[in-house]
Amino acid sequence: MKPALPSSLKEERTHGSELFHFGYYTADASADSFFVAPHWHEEIEIVYFQEGHFILEANMERYPVDSEAIYFIRSGELHRIFSANRCAESAVVFSPYLLTFLSNDAAQRRLLGPLADDTLLLPRCIHSTDPCFGQVLSEYQKIVRQCHNQDGIDVIEATPQLFIKAALLNILGICSEHGLLTSKQPSRDQNIEDLKRILSYIHTHYIERIYVRDLAGLLSLNEQYFCRMFKKAIGQSPMAYVNAYRIRRACALLRDSTQPVTDICLECGFSNFGNFLREFRKQTGLTPLKYRRKSHG
Repeated sequence: MKPALPSSLKEERTHGSELFHFGYYTADASADSFFVAPHWHEEIEIVYFQEGHFILEANMERYPVDSEAIYFIRSGELHRIFSANRCAESAVVFSPYLLTFLSNDAAQRRLLGPLADDTLLLPRCIHSTDPCFGQVLSEYQKIVRQCHNQDGIDVIEATPQLFIKAALLNILGICSEHGLLTSKQPSRDQNIEDLKRILSYIHTHYIERIYVRDLAGLLSLNEQYFCRMFKKAIGQSPMAYVNAYRIRRACALLRDSTQPVTDICLECGFSNFGNFLREFRKQTGLTPLKYRRKSHG
């Protein structure tokens, strides 16, 4: 049985519908940067980096992406993606149970069942120079075409669902044919579990006062060691991450609500309005009111 993962880091969105757990997402090609905050989900994710320069972090491992590639995010992996420039990226997220069958044949026993149980692992990456890249990309593009042909991703009809399943099965088959699947369950790194715990605490308590000593105390570490560990994993100091998360929450409230800016300041953990304005400008380049006007077109 898998250990429980921090629920506040679990992605809130529902991928697809209750009967078809599948989602398709693309980066905004007009945006000047791209950022996906640290999160995890039970589904498998296939990320296609088409153009641009990215950093993918999965379970505290950093993967610079400077050329066309396909990456696989496994169930339960803490991950984030960011790019400082305009880019082309898309991803499909799906439950491995979509691919299982009632029949207990060899494919079900050796591939599909273990994939769903998280004991059979897809490769981390297939680069454009790898022999099977063209085959995998072709199947991925079949999935994308089916998604583009639908009125909404949440109401994919039966026949497109079948084509999507077939393409996902083909990707699994190609990986198996090329010996890219691994059956050994990787050991769970305590540092990763500790990091999930800290991020979960921040995401739950960001409205309150948070001090480095409190975060370090959760892991019974001294502050200096804790700060080094956190910055190595996340790329920011603990308090810089706390403030960045608070500003992301403020941005969401500015986009999705009509709350006064002063209320949003307090609701996002800033007790001083001047500090809130300085941090907001530092991270967005705009005042809160200008950000709200820009986000509403």
